[in-house]
Amino acid sequence: MRTKHLIPNNAAGLTYAARDYSAGEDHGGGDGVGGDPFEGFPDAVLGLIVSKLPLRSAVAASAISRRWRGAVAAAPALDLDFAAAFPAAPRRRAAFAAAVTAALGSSAPPHRHPLRRLRLALEGFFDQAFAASAADHLASWLTAAAARGVERLELHLPRSRLAVLPPSLLACTSLTSLTLRLDRYALPLPSFTTFTRLSRLHIACVSLNAEDDFFGDLFLHCKEVRYLILEKCRVGALRLTGPSRLCSLAITDCSWTEESALAVFEMPELRILHYSGAIAARHIIDGEVSLEDVLLNIEKPLVKPREAALRELLTLVGNARRLALSPWCIEPSQGKWRRNSGDGGSHGVLGGKRVSVKHLKVVRMKYIDESRSGFKLVKVLLKNASALETMTIVPSMDGLEQAKFRRRVLKLRKSSQNASVQFCTAG
Repeated sequence: MRTKHLIPNNAAGLTYAARDYSAGEDHGGGDGVGGDPFEGFPDAVLGLIVSKLPLRSAVAASAISRRWRGAVAAAPALDLDFAAAFPAAPRRRAAFAAAVTAALGSSAPPHRHPLRRLRLALEGFFDQAFAASAADHLASWLTAAAARGVERLELHLPRSRLAVLPPSLLACTSLTSLTLRLDRYALPLPSFTTFTRLSRLHIACVSLNAEDDFFGDLFLHCKEVRYLILEKCRVGALRLTGPSRLCSLAITDCSWTEESALAVFEMPELRILHYSGAIAARHIIDGEVSLEDVLLNIEKPLVKPREAALRELLTLVGNARRLALSPWCIEPSQGKWRRNSGDGGSHGVLGGKRVSVKHLKVVRMKYIDESRSGFKLVKVLLKNASALETMTIVPSMDGLEQAKFRRRVLKLRKSSQNASVQFCTAG
């Protein structure tokens, strides 16, 4: 099939290839046999091609000709995954180390190519016999990445005594995005005072101690941080204190100690809170925080005191503009008022006097029905959310029971004349 018409005449690749082909004709090589049509491509173009390939294919491409050998070092983005690169090759750790060293390059400053994104996944690389050498390689690779001005870095380290963050990480002062996925990393995180351009930080599988003021130091020196993601971390206390420009906070599947707490102060630009998995024992959110988008995908607590923590959390975030609740978030909001054994008083959740939902515009509730108290929560929201525009309900029943539930909901009085109640079958 003819495909030449699919390539525009002004495409850079066609121009270089045509030029080399013509040169070959001038030297008697008109049949094109034995020539490399990519020979005349500039380093930037070859590097862009190689950056789209897995490391194993990029290494193979470098063996095509002498011209391709430096293409990997010119790539603006590198995905260096040890497990995927050489899964069963002999002496694969040494081969991977050599390939990564060549990819990151050691050229003199005038010949260095900028590095926009680097992903280093080293699961299995820190073998017992190779661990010390692996640690040295990691330090030198980050030094090379810093010299090329890496902007987005994603680092995966396995569980190993020698798999630690090297000081050369702090030399990557051009970072705007940093992801650290550290398997059961128990050491304190270093101070990120040099990352003055950092806007996105993703930390996974790290222990955050109550005594450590890592985030206080982070917001003090890294004033451009806008997005913070904590995933599968073990948290004693999480205190986020500004002033800060943080606009999005995601806490996903973290484990919390028995006396844990989440406190947020002086975050005037915080608009998004996504909170899933287990929850802290106590929550404190400064009244100046104006949340717009809140997702609570909380799992069922194993202990009763966590129910009180969830009621407290719902009270703090109930005034958001968009609110999505998982099934367990609805359980403590039951229509039956629960009696607190400590003070003998009765407590509701969103129906209490302290809760304001006047800014709520969009709410989504999953897998609720009358028997599980969702009806009471729906009634409270429709009655009090004067700005409500859309309520989406994912019922937990079907057929006749869902039809009855739908009829009861649609008969409820709404404080917002523009409120639309929608029923969705998919979660």
